Amino acid sequence: MMTTPAHYDYVVIGCGSIGSMTLWQLTELAPGASVLGIERFDRVHTKGSYSGESRLFRVALKEGGIYIPLVQQARGMWLEMNERSGRDIFLPVGAISVGPADFPTMVQTMEVIEEFGLDHEVLDAAELAERFPVFAASSPGAVPDAAIIDPAGGGIRPELSVAYAQQFAIDAGAQLWDNTRVLAVEPGAESTLIRTERGEITAGKVIVANGSWTADLYPDLAGHISVQSIPLTWYLPLDITGFLPENLPIFMRDIVRDNGEIWHCYGAPTIDGYSVKISHGDFVGEGTTPDDLEVLRTGEIPAEVLQVFSERASTFFTGMLDAPVRISLHHDGFTTDHAPVLGHAPGTDGAVTVATGMSGNGMKFAPVYGRIAAELAVTGDSPLRPAAFDYPVTAREPSATIIPAAIH
Repeated sequence: MMTTPAHYDYVVIGCGSIGSMTLWQLTELAPGASVLGIERFDRVHTKGSYSGESRLFRVALKEGGIYIPLVQQARGMWLEMNERSGRDIFLPVGAISVGPADFPTMVQTMEVIEEFGLDHEVLDAAELAERFPVFAASSPGAVPDAAIIDPAGGGIRPELSVAYAQQFAIDAGAQLWDNTRVLAVEPGAESTLIRTERGEITAGKVIVANGSWTADLYPDLAGHISVQSIPLTWYLPLDITGFLPENLPIFMRDIVRDNGEIWHCYGAPTIDGYSVKISHGDFVGEGTTPDDLEVLRTGEIPAEVLQVFSERASTFFTGMLDAPVRISLHHDGFTTDHAPVLGHAPGTDGAVTVATGMSGNGMKFAPVYGRIAAELAVTGDSPLRPAAFDYPVTAREPSATIIPAAIH
């Protein structure tokens, strides 16, 4: 005897950075609707793109343009999460960019600040050394450092953010299936069939937010999104005082060496009280899904990559021991134009929304991207969504309004 599959008004596939926020926002926009989230792994886990203790948040984004209104709205939603949870999900410690004043990213950041009238502070080399002595002096003969402070910036605790967004949704009546893989999404005339390892269900609307595994369900996106492996590293300062959150914002730094070589790092003040996250933005593998990446299977960063990282750590900061005390490996899907895919899948008449290809920047925008995805599902449109986020029929080319973003 055949049984009719269970039906839900809304199903979210993937409940990490974007999916968890979408799940929460669906319960806000469609109270009383039946909402289900399906997560491939545990409810909160280490296999996705979001884990790794902290993520950087900036309002003074060098990308500018369409991203500034989005990140400003996201900040308000992060603060809302703090208030609702009673936890420091968002750490409002500010952000600092350090580098030569004429370095391209410094120039771009100042242009965005001036265009949008953003709150900021500029420090010259002497003021930087006095306010933040942990930043090591530039090498002899190098252009002196300057700094731009973005007081609206801060840090995000990604694991907490995912867990609480899921919990807000569950408290509002949503269900969550973890450790369940989705095998196929098949839109139909009246509903969409979702085949999972638990069996089949149907949905009125589906939001696919399965991150680096998007190509499993939408192989046509493989040419537009490549999955990169991203190593994160933590180092040990002998004196932790200058690296405490009350003394150091989240940071980015660029050093131009005497030979013209550019060294880049980014990170956050100490969260665990003894180590500092200093990462370098270098990839160590590329594929269509994380399953293609040997470095993720072995969990080992190549020794030559770690050696380069270690040689640079004490150049960026004073009193920093060279060898990392903690290492973790992550991944994300990077689009050809570095803008996310956040729109209706072609041929589904709005029944399926795809939210993927966050290009290393999903977490800072996660609440507002989740809001956009939920609005697309509930109403068919979102006034917040830039047209540049459309599902690509062919690979999108970079444009003047979308500047490739760094991995932070």
